[in-house]
Amino acid sequence: MKRLQLEDLSKQLGYSKTLISMVLNGKGNQYGISKKTQAIVLDAVAQLDYTPNKFAKALRTGKSFFVGLIVTDISNPFYSTIAKNIEHVLFEKGYNLMVCSTEENEEKEKKLVEMMLNQQGVDGVIIATTFKDSSFYDQPRFAQTPLVFIDRILPMFNANYVVIDNYGGSLEIVNHLVKKGGKKIACMSITPSYLSTMEDRVNGYKEAMQKNKLKYDETLMKPINFDHIDEDVNKALTELIKQHKDLDSVFVLNNHIATALLKTLKKKEFENYADKLNIACFDDIELFNIIDKPVSSVSQPVEDIGRNASIVLLDIIDGKQTQKSNMVLTTKIIER
Repeated sequence: MKRLQLEDLSKQLGYSKTLISMVLNGKGNQYGISKKTQAIVLDAVAQLDYTPNKFAKALRTGKSFFVGLIVTDISNPFYSTIAKNIEHVLFEKGYNLMVCSTEENEEKEKKLVEMMLNQQGVDGVIIATTFKDSSFYDQPRFAQTPLVFIDRILPMFNANYVVIDNYGGSLEIVNHLVKKGGKKIACMSITPSYLSTMEDRVNGYKEAMQKNKLKYDETLMKPINFDHIDEDVNKALTELIKQHKDLDSVFVLNNHIATALLKTLKKKEFENYADKLNIACFDDIELFNIIDKPVSSVSQPVEDIGRNASIVLLDIIDGKQTQKSNMVLTTKIIER
């Protein structure tokens, strides 16, 4: 489809490109262009066959009416549900959503942000960042860019964000395992371990162990690599069983780890542990309602994350928000 050019309009109407640009940018009155001339320009745009209404609207308002969403893995039910709710809010406001995954790769995130803002010209971006620090986003060029961070925050960075109480949720679910009789509770985290979500969940786990006067040592903490979860979970469980004969519970910090752990427990070499190990997961997925193995979980307000992030971003785009919005949502424990 041919892209609408100011030159085309100029030739058709006999007006200069400068005049047409002023009208389409909503500055006709400011520069003394008559109402009649403005109407002629806008009517001409509305009658062209280039999806002109959106183009004219974009030029008049300075908006593209596209919003970017950058997550680590859109196949993760957590992020796909967030994306669905963001899209619902944006659609009602006349916006479109562009979604990309970083696969926990900082360089890929940089390229995606640059692409969305510079090439695609989105009006704002919602980001589940994989960066360790704020140096990339703390550049002057991003100062006036509408950005909202979700799920994760960057330390010491004054930004708009919508996250959940990872520390509190982790503390509560470990307390639940203790109430079920847990005395030797292991924890499987996921890389990158520096992410605020992982740090808060690990700290909540350790705090719960201390408050319940349970012995903790580093061999109970098993990091799982994002790039090969199944293999690492198998290895971690093997090590835990060898190192802790009295292991009775495993707390996993991610739904992908939970799925891998459930698959691993079905293997012959682990059949003696499949029934006796209590499992808890920081996230609640539909799988837990289907399988026979009970998995208690931390239910995150996923829909609220998407809706609130969208509302905050649109307020920034429309100039309705002058102060940073820091939203921390509470979790709920699902006991099984």
